[in-house]
Amino acid sequence: MRKIVYIITLLFLLSGIGCAKEYKRIISLAPSVTESLYELGLEQSVQGVTIYCPKGIVKKEIIGTLLEPDIEKIILLKPDLIISTKDGNMKAIVEKLNCLGFEVYVMETAKSFNDICINYCNLAKKLDKEKEAKEIIDTAKHSVEKIRDKLNGFNKLKMFWEIGTRPLYTAGKQSFVNDYNNYTKTINIYDNVDVRYIPVNIEDVIKRNPDIIVLVNAGDINSEEIINWNKYKMIKAVKNNKVFIIDISDIFIPTPLTFAKNTVILAKIIYEDIFNAK
Repeated sequence: MRKIVYIITLLFLLSGIGCAKEYKRIISLAPSVTESLYELGLEQSVQGVTIYCPKGIVKKEIIGTLLEPDIEKIILLKPDLIISTKDGNMKAIVEKLNCLGFEVYVMETAKSFNDICINYCNLAKKLDKEKEAKEIIDTAKHSVEKIRDKLNGFNKLKMFWEIGTRPLYTAGKQSFVNDYNNYTKTINIYDNVDVRYIPVNIEDVIKRNPDIIVLVNAGDINSEEIINWNKYKMIKAVKNNKVFIIDISDIFIPTPLTFAKNTVILAKIIYEDIFNAK
């Protein structure tokens, strides 16, 4: 009899091995995290988000900013999981939340589309959503590869990313933004600078002479900025009317689907005759 009880107990314990914990009260500390959770179908589990989370997200409790989340509000929400990012959230905040007894999952920094997919897959594994993640990643990869294949044989155009005006800011080699260039057959003129984002001066941009200038509207860029660039006729992009504004709030949100969506948008802007032809 004792042997039978032992076997039953052992089988019961073994049945729990490999089963992912179900999280029902999740707090997101970054827009990319929130976007990922919604893509994976976990919107009902999200209890709190930052003020920077994507537009269109169903209203949730606001727990502050990326750098200064409201710890007291987080405590009141009683989360069973808090998800942060290594590049967006302060290490001291994560450590404080850990000391308070909360489980905090930290997502790695993405430097490429491949990194985005790996990080996404790891998060999905944590949340027992691996099947959903695989389907999403396969869809995103198919989309961006279709764009790249269609542009096969095209000469690579030099591009300048303007992501801030005063001071003038752009993306460097360490940013996954470079992979937007990879899939649209363009070259970031600052991909030789081994940082994520950097301040630059107009004289250096003129020297590098981009074929395309893309102004990413993050709140401080508008049509007047194109007028400002029109002063520099010595730049190929200006001379050939290839200065574009893209009003995409999620272009710097690293999830597979947002990356794929923004790659398509960017390709249609750069190669209007090819991708917008009926």
